[in-house]
Amino acid sequence: MKFTDALDGYWLERRRNLSDNTVEQYEWIFGYALRFIGDVEVEQISSDNIRHWLNWLKDEHNLAPKSCSNSWTALSSFFSWAENELNIPHPIREKVACPTVPPPAIDYYSQTDLLAMIQACEMGDTWKSRCGKPTRSVRRTAARDKAIITTLLDTGLRASELTDLKMMDYDKDSGKVIVRKGKGSKFRVVYLGMSARRAIWRYLSNREDRNPTDPLFSTQRGKHIDINSLRATIKRIAARAGVPKANLHRFRHTFAINFLRNGGSPLELKELLGHSKMDTVLIYVRLAEVDLQRAQRIASPADNWQL
Repeated sequence: MKFTDALDGYWLERRRNLSDNTVEQYEWIFGYALRFIGDVEVEQISSDNIRHWLNWLKDEHNLAPKSCSNSWTALSSFFSWAENELNIPHPIREKVACPTVPPPAIDYYSQTDLLAMIQACEMGDTWKSRCGKPTRSVRRTAARDKAIITTLLDTGLRASELTDLKMMDYDKDSGKVIVRKGKGSKFRVVYLGMSARRAIWRYLSNREDRNPTDPLFSTQRGKHIDINSLRATIKRIAARAGVPKANLHRFRHTFAINFLRNGGSPLELKELLGHSKMDTVLIYVRLAEVDLQRAQRIASPADNWQL
């Protein structure tokens, strides 16, 4: 069977179990595999073909280690399906090593950063009027953006999970938020504290479109927010607030670090973040421990009193 025909069968079986983002990523990866390997008989694809392809991605296309690792995962997923469906040997499992990915850099917002960003939601960028006078306008999406920032901070949701939320996914009485299709199409539940619930209440109190299937956080036309638009909005807010290197995933890091600092357990954090493994959570644990050790050195009563 040709590679392209086998891919059609793979998608018929696996597409429904993958998130839209994963489907898009895998399609891109499979396209590069076809470009390098060719539309050959799928049982003829060897471990060496896979190794050469991964080197080609790294050397010719300058793919980052994480992207190379994702490519390995995508093709391994395909061959796991082909092994069961087409009864062909798996050319990757225990034969081709997954590219090594260095530990992710964990950057997070400070309390000062977040307070400044909340305040910066109110007014837009400075512009000049016809008479040349510097002018600023109140932003029509101020309440929405404050609610988004506090929700991201209080739940650790991925940006795609937040933009997918519908009105029916949020319980205003308990603060429960249902994530129906997280990474890997996983279902989970997270909870908002009073501050975030108050921010959402202020935002929703001025909205008319509040049907169960309407977006929880919407554009001014009542549609789901596009992730790229949300990313640009947060960057502009952060620039007005004087917060450098702002990005959406930083809210997730901030939630994780502060959850542990405030007494949450690593296992609870794993469930709230929707991780299948403890690897990333342990990075947060080590970082939180380092922060607490540093804080102890600064604030130690016995040391400060020179006992």
